[in-house]
Amino acid sequence: MDGDDPVKPPRSRWLVAAPLLLGAALCLVSRSREPDGRRPPASRQEASPEEAPRQAPRGAPAEPPAPAGSAEPAAAVDDLPVAGPGPDDRHDGPAHPHPITPRHLEIQHENGLIALLHDAMSARNGARMRELVHEYRRAHPGDPSQLADGYEVIAACLEMPGEESRAAAAGYYAERRASTVRRFVRRICLEGS
Repeated sequence: MDGDDPVKPPRSRWLVAAPLLLGAALCLVSRSREPDGRRPPASRQEASPEEAPRQAPRGAPAEPPAPAGSAEPAAAVDDLPVAGPGPDDRHDGPAHPHPITPRHLEIQHENGLIALLHDAMSARNGARMRELVHEYRRAHPGDPSQLADGYEVIAACLEMPGEESRAAAAGYYAERRASTVRRFVRRICLEGS
């Protein structure tokens, strides 16, 4: 044939396309900078020390927030302002997209305890689960979803497997049909996996 491979495009196409692609990439990078030429911080790790949120040391016990009865924003969760909803509101620098209320903090604490319960459940550590259930009941009295009961049933199955814990698990599984813990009760206590 005449030497042209129909599968490979000619080099001249690449010589035209490469500068166009490079120009488009440079245009996008220059638009991602602030007007004074600084790059905005991509995360809080890159924020300046005075803008960085204050965190408790790792070993410090996590205190649950006070039960929230109001929807009033928390005063100084991390000293960041709340961004306003209007187009004329200032949106420069780090800010919360919505106010963090005491109820938000309570939900965050509850979700953290549930995550720790799931970690203990995955590790098959019934004693740790009982400690966390006790803390959950202390911090979140009422427990409308009755999650603590399900986690206690699982802890009993892990610590003392047998007919008694299996019967308690079967009772929980039969009665609490809408529980989010129900599937774990079935998997760990009734199926033994």
